Amino acid sequence: MKKLFHQYNRKIWIVFLITLIVGIIVFPKLSGKIPLHFNTLGEVDRYGSRWTIFLAPAINFLMILLAEGLRKIDPKSDSYQKFESQYYNMMFFVGLLMGGMQLFTIAYTFGYELNITRIMPIIMGIMFIFLGNIMPKFKHNYFVGIKTSWTLASEKVWYLTHRFTGKVWVLGGIVVLLSTFLPVQAIAWLFIAIIIILVLIPLGASYYFYRKFG
Repeated sequence: MKKLFHQYNRKIWIVFLITLIVGIIVFPKLSGKIPLHFNTLGEVDRYGSRWTIFLAPAINFLMILLAEGLRKIDPKSDSYQKFESQYYNMMFFVGLLMGGMQLFTIAYTFGYELNITRIMPIIMGIMFIFLGNIMPKFKHNYFVGIKTSWTLASEKVWYLTHRFTGKVWVLGGIVVLLSTFLPVQAIAWLFIAIIIILVLIPLGASYYFYRKFG
């Protein structure tokens, strides 16, 4: 129980409390439904109950439980001590992302003109740059990082794959950021293409490094 409140988790708890308080404050002022999903043109194509405003704090709370649960049941739980800072900073970043989505939903609901098609590449670009910077520091484990049969079979393959993927993701994040200057129609397709590439490259890299060094 004490581990739920240790120093690395405090930032996530703060984000959880902020999103919860914000949700409680705005809930009475929300209409019966709020935006839940946007299409590639930035138009709302799905609405949800106003109770979904509490989705952000709910996910943040689950992240806190998940952060402790995963490292506890991982057969390589000792590895987490070697990258604790990066591990919890990743969880914290997800918490901030959920908080940002909550604020966007609130702003949109109250009539502010916000273009999600322009905003999303910025958020995702920052996310890939952030993950790319911390990924090389992830140690061998079964839950966090590039988990293929090849990386799990060899610590050297794990290290090489994550170091290479980190560089690729930083570069990909920069490209995603720059895509915000393109026409709206082009952003969606480029964004999808980049995401697919950034997912496939680590898989190919892990196989290559395993064949060469595994």
